[in-house]
Amino acid sequence: MALKQYINNLENLKRKIFLQGKEAAKLGDEALLKRSAMKYLALEERIKQAKRLLLLMEEAEVQRELVKVSANFIQFSKDIVESIAEGPGAEDVAKMQVEFEKAMTKVEGLDEALSTMLDLTSESILTGDFDAETIEEASSLFEASASSDLEPKSRLKQIEDAMRG
Repeated sequence: MALKQYINNLENLKRKIFLQGKEAAKLGDEALLKRSAMKYLALEERIKQAKRLLLLMEEAEVQRELVKVSANFIQFSKDIVESIAEGPGAEDVAKMQVEFEKAMTKVEGLDEALSTMLDLTSESILTGDFDAETIEEASSLFEASASSDLEPKSRLKQIEDAMRG
């Protein structure tokens, strides 16, 4: 900020000196005109130097911000790697996959039993042949395919325990 103010002050001085040089030319004072022109050139050079310095300082600020952003990204990456490393191991994932496949096999068995039961009941409803024997047959088919280890609460607990590892 101070450097910008310095540049502004130099530019104001440069304008004043230019006006002084114009005034000296109107008056016909060649010596004052030459001194004003030399001061004007010297101020132009100082303004260039100050602007270069300002650019260098801004570049250093950008570089510092880049380092800060990179450091933040590196810390973020490090945190991600650590959180991934804390996750379940390959053995736990394999166990969960096996348990999931077992559960899916049982669900498929239940799905088949439900489909068969629906077929039996739908056929009976459509034909009007809906007797106690058909109901009993569908009920026993469904009960036979449903196993006691597929109870939702206990199965949910097993899965949660496996995930907790």
